Amino acid sequence: MAWGARNLISTQVVGFASGDIPKVPANLLLVKNCSLVGLYWGAHAKARPDAFRESLGRVSKMWADGLINPRVGLALPLREANAAVAALAGRKSTGKVVLTMDD
Repeated sequence: MAWGARNLISTQVVGFASGDIPKVPANLLLVKNCSLVGLYWGAHAKARPDAFRESLGRVSKMWADGLINPRVGLALPLREANAAVAALAGRKSTGKVVLTMDD
């Protein structure tokens, strides 16, 4: 964590790559003078669907504009979805696993 940073821990339905929710010692936040925000997208979408749609739209626009660049560890065509799930289950990916709609 960088000094003075604002950090985000986020999860979706699949969960965390390590299998465990990360634990951050409070003293690290204090000595780095930073903040930590947790976000569970599923709960956010249910509790505030309008805000969720808006935030998802903003993130999608940031990606389309090239402002963010998620790390893709594996991209496979949809017909190879089983291989994608196996990569996740076997912890073989070091980034996002993406299913593409093209051949």
